[in-house]
Amino acid sequence: MRLKFLGGAGEVGRLAVFIRTASNGVLLDYGVSFDAQGKPVFPLHVRPRDLTATFLSHAHLDHSGALPSLYVSTKTPLYATPLTMELSDLMYTDAIKLSGYYLPYTQEEVRETMSSAIPLTYGEPMEIGADAVLSVYNAGHIPGSAIGVIEIEGYTVVFTGDFNTVDTNLLRGADVYNLPGSPDVVIMEATYASTDHPPREKLEKEFVQAVREVLEQGGSVLIPSFALGRAQEILLTLVKHGVDGYPIYVDGLARQINQIVGRYPHLLKDPNLYKKALDVSIEVPSTYVRRGAMEEPSIIITPAGMLKGGAALYYFKRLASSRKNGVFLPSFQAPNTPGFEILSRGYAVVDGVTIRVEARLEWFDFSAHAGRREIENFVKRFPPTTRIIFVHTDPLSAAPLIRRLTQEGYDNIYLPTTPGDEVHLSTS
Repeated sequence: MRLKFLGGAGEVGRLAVFIRTASNGVLLDYGVSFDAQGKPVFPLHVRPRDLTATFLSHAHLDHSGALPSLYVSTKTPLYATPLTMELSDLMYTDAIKLSGYYLPYTQEEVRETMSSAIPLTYGEPMEIGADAVLSVYNAGHIPGSAIGVIEIEGYTVVFTGDFNTVDTNLLRGADVYNLPGSPDVVIMEATYASTDHPPREKLEKEFVQAVREVLEQGGSVLIPSFALGRAQEILLTLVKHGVDGYPIYVDGLARQINQIVGRYPHLLKDPNLYKKALDVSIEVPSTYVRRGAMEEPSIIITPAGMLKGGAALYYFKRLASSRKNGVFLPSFQAPNTPGFEILSRGYAVVDGVTIRVEARLEWFDFSAHAGRREIENFVKRFPPTTRIIFVHTDPLSAAPLIRRLTQEGYDNIYLPTTPGDEVHLSTS
């Protein structure tokens, strides 16, 4: 068996792994990254005719965004949970609207991608090829996300996609207990290999307290959030802690995602809390409502999470200059984004205009990824004979953890550093 890392090798983003065996060619995710100019950066090409199956772990574009480019003239079966496919359809449409000029696909290829989908259910094995069976389990990352277990021609491969083993308000932690005990290889994300996330209870308490302080002083709190996953988690956190006495507005793509996720209550940690959150929040359907949201103390949850665009910029331009308001960032902020700039410099250049932040500025680590501690514990679930492969991580950040695990006897860890790197496994 040959594993080829088409993307996500020595980098965070555009994850893509190609499994080649005697009778099968299985693609695990096929995502995009975006450069400083917002142009998509794709994984290495794979010939669609070499594929017998594709598994999509979840709907975030850094795992899914390049897939429609493979459905121009072929229809490889695409395996994913129904929620992942429904969310992906929405994410592709939004990507075409924002970056369509640079994308090698149109709505027609998106339709072909959707029509090739075969739905997966957690815990139910699915035959995906000759002597090839795929089983999926909750990954705890975003709604519909899945860890894949591929039993293929005598090998067992675990592919985590993005995963989180810690319970959040939105989801239960990853279902690691049903994974095989001694797989041949585990391909796992290690995005936060050098960082521990704060305890959730402490994080939520500090976040809610900060929100209340701004509101009680007559200000509004802008919370730029990733539309898929983070926006829902922030909304649930506010409602859970009783901050729904003030208006909570939800804008941008998060509105549609809220409704889609709500149709899958069985996947959520607390369906009743989610229903209440949708009931009390106010959707922003127009500029008129958008203006009104800032006329009273309120909470505004909206993409884009790094202030690179979307409705968040509209609010940011109008709220950032007043000391009574708050701008709270609950997501990772990549370098060269306005979110990163305001955290590091206190100002950002938006549409050629320098906006200095006088509002209260905070960053909260609401990550939906496994942290260093969880990554280490996950590796130790498997025997030292299992081949562990770290993807979706920075090599320098992951190096100390790999060294420590090696010293403890887990010396079968590999980190591909360049797209195109390969690993060969043999049963002999």
